[in-house]
Amino acid sequence: MNASMKIPMTFPLRLALLALLLPHLGFAQTESLSLTLPQAERRALTTSPRLKASFSDAEGAVEFAEAQYTSMLPKLSLEANYQHLGTVPTLATGPVRTPLTTNSSYGIGPVLRYNLWDTGAARQNYKSFSLLALSRLEERKSVQNGLLANLRLAYLRVQLNLEELRLVSGSLELAKAQGKDVSNRFRAGASSRLDLVSSQRSVLNFDLQFKQKQAELTTSLRDLFSLMGEEKFTDLAHPGPEGIQPVTLVIKTDPLKVSASHENANSIPPPDQGQPQIKSLHLQAEAAELAAEGMKAKLYPTLQLIAAASLAYPNGPTPERINQTAVGVSLTLPLFLGDTNRPLAAQKLKDAEATRFREDQLNSDIQRDFAKGSDMLQSLYTQKTLAAQDVLQSEEVASLFYSSYKAGRNNLVDVQNANNQALQAKVTAARIDAQILSQIITLRSLSGQNGLSGQSGKDPFHDSQN
Repeated sequence: MNASMKIPMTFPLRLALLALLLPHLGFAQTESLSLTLPQAERRALTTSPRLKASFSDAEGAVEFAEAQYTSMLPKLSLEANYQHLGTVPTLATGPVRTPLTTNSSYGIGPVLRYNLWDTGAARQNYKSFSLLALSRLEERKSVQNGLLANLRLAYLRVQLNLEELRLVSGSLELAKAQGKDVSNRFRAGASSRLDLVSSQRSVLNFDLQFKQKQAELTTSLRDLFSLMGEEKFTDLAHPGPEGIQPVTLVIKTDPLKVSASHENANSIPPPDQGQPQIKSLHLQAEAAELAAEGMKAKLYPTLQLIAAASLAYPNGPTPERINQTAVGVSLTLPLFLGDTNRPLAAQKLKDAEATRFREDQLNSDIQRDFAKGSDMLQSLYTQKTLAAQDVLQSEEVASLFYSSYKAGRNNLVDVQNANNQALQAKVTAARIDAQILSQIITLRSLSGQNGLSGQSGKDPFHDSQN
């Protein structure tokens, strides 16, 4: 083929070649995920295996309590028996031997049994298991409370990482712009080689911080998605907020400052006996006490009524079927020989006593942690005011230092220090906002008032990605 021949390149061929070259040129398709806190909460509540297990435990405890209730009701059963005798007893009346029964005998019919008196053993057991079922329901609330707290803290870490990444990106862009200015000044002879290298190191430093913050965001997203039961986004190497580069997955969340401004710590009531963890232990202690009373009741007589009706064969020596009825009572009195009810009752009372002590300790710990969190929150509000002032002043100082550098009155190191201090002031302010939210989340969890944040829209994981 002649080397000078040119192959005409059509428009579709150009598009095909461009599609093949784009990945190698460093361009990647950018995905976008918009996720609000209510959406994350509802998805976590829907998918959490631990929460589902607590639901099953609570439902099982309720069913078991209902089963104990049946012990107080009459028992009606259908009973049948059959017997075959190889030798039938006979009665000799002179030379004649009269059979007293037949070789085969049977009976079938309903039998009714009812405990007329058991000193309240069945009722106490039913009450005990009912309280245990209520305790399981409180444990379910506690599991949901903990799940929501962990989910909100994970969401908060994502918010903070996004804010820090945005701030570092802004400082990186500023360092690049100032680096270009220093490079131009160096070529014009207005800056030294030291200034040029220092500006390049400043860009490298902020670029390194950017990569570190991006890695932290990836870790936080993994934690958040794990709590939500979502594993769709496997490539999280370059996530970030909207409007910065390089980012392959744009994450849109509730802004950190907006979330901090919407939270009201004054609406959080202090923990009381209705706190799920405390209430669960309280119910367990009461259940153990009732179980002990049920065990003690078994030390006393039990009176049972028995009523039966059956179709029986034979009728004594007469080989015929009859309808037989019977009514009777039985009295059972334990003689305390080999009986385990007394030590079991004592053991249940000790269980109740131990649970009461655990309840008191847990209540003391929660009240202490709530007081510590409230004190820390008040300090953070004061720090937030000071941090806002520091941000404004550090930005002004950085701007003045750079203006002074361009006028030849300062060196570039002073400018870079001022820029770093301005970035640190902004990061500190963002972290204080995050700490305020973290303390509020913790206080809500301690008080047991951890309801859903609000109504959510469509599930972003089931919507098409941008």
